[in-house]
Amino acid sequence: MRPVNKGKSPYQKINDYSEAFPYLEKRLGGYCSYCEFPIKHVPEVEHIASKAKGGDRTDWNNLLLGCKYCNTRKGKTTSPEDVDEYIWPDRDNTALAYTYRNGVPEVNEKKLLEVDSTGKFYRKAKKLFDLVQLDHVPNEKEKDKRFAERNEAFQIAQESLSIWRKVKRIVDDSKALELYKNIIATTALAVGFFSVWMTVFSEEPEILLMLIEKFPNTRKEYFDRTGHPMALDKIEKVC
Repeated sequence: MRPVNKGKSPYQKINDYSEAFPYLEKRLGGYCSYCEFPIKHVPEVEHIASKAKGGDRTDWNNLLLGCKYCNTRKGKTTSPEDVDEYIWPDRDNTALAYTYRNGVPEVNEKKLLEVDSTGKFYRKAKKLFDLVQLDHVPNEKEKDKRFAERNEAFQIAQESLSIWRKVKRIVDDSKALELYKNIIATTALAVGFFSVWMTVFSEEPEILLMLIEKFPNTRKEYFDRTGHPMALDKIEKVC
């Protein structure tokens, strides 16, 4: 799950939360803040603390972008009183929280317990994971496209990696290599699922760093010099 920096509120007041959409899209790109699905149709402004449970309807700090699948599963569960029981991509190191085994997300339990031996970070990550059902495999009657689209992204990323490694072996031209790096970036931005690409290219630091740079306002402070997630839960711990 891509950690993001929304920045300060771009508005003083809006009348309806839907008016926040263009600001969120510009800051974060057109991706679900949870599953990283590329939102091409019917994007939804998502409330961290549900508006039905008293969450502020227009406060910038309470808004993210969500696909309809994650937003529906999240539903009206969270309230202003219990949001701290979860991790959130604009507040926590969600890059460390989850791993993607063959493109399927799972909670990164081992790493989370290394960072916080009390288990609090792990429990919060697990709670968000279960809330939006990141690993949900739909049946034939369901319209949830996250699983299928993520698998397709995984396959495209693997193909891109294979070509990239072949290009590196046979091409001795920095401009040509830079051109293909840009092709990878363009493809990843179009396909979405940032974390899938980061997983597939985990042994290619220059590609990882490029992806972190290209996906809008990815929280760079959560990654080390090789593009891998740092072992910390919140950015406040960085001095």
